[in-house]
Amino acid sequence: MRQNGDENGSQAFSAYRLIDMKHILLVDDVSTNLKCVGLILKNKYDVTMVKSGRDALNVLRTAIPDLILLDIRMQDMNGYEVMQHLKEDPRTMDIPVILLTADTEEGSREKGISLGAVDFIRKPIDPEMLLKRIEAIWRTEDQVEWE
Repeated sequence: MRQNGDENGSQAFSAYRLIDMKHILLVDDVSTNLKCVGLILKNKYDVTMVKSGRDALNVLRTAIPDLILLDIRMQDMNGYEVMQHLKEDPRTMDIPVILLTADTEEGSREKGISLGAVDFIRKPIDPEMLLKRIEAIWRTEDQVEWE
């Protein structure tokens, strides 16, 4: 993985992009979570990792991923706020989003789904289950495209 910085000093980490790899934007303000999930995904997907909602929105100005994995509880802008921005922008409104959280409140799942998330995964993340759920989302998208 390589590290990219923008003019504001924010950091984005990305694997070298291969043509047939789907691109995932991973957003979490905890470095350990980024590293752990990044390791799960790195051999299968092109992964860009950022540490804040604002950094995610900055990345989305120049690159549109195939999927976003988005933490709910972050310092500067929480995952719900990021979701609202995504759904207001015609360029990003159709990107599937999986919300990630350590939150155990049932209301957080309902809120995320109502904002447009396609899935909701509680931490700690089971690597095999994460990969299966990502694949399920893309299988569903492929089926819709064929109809």
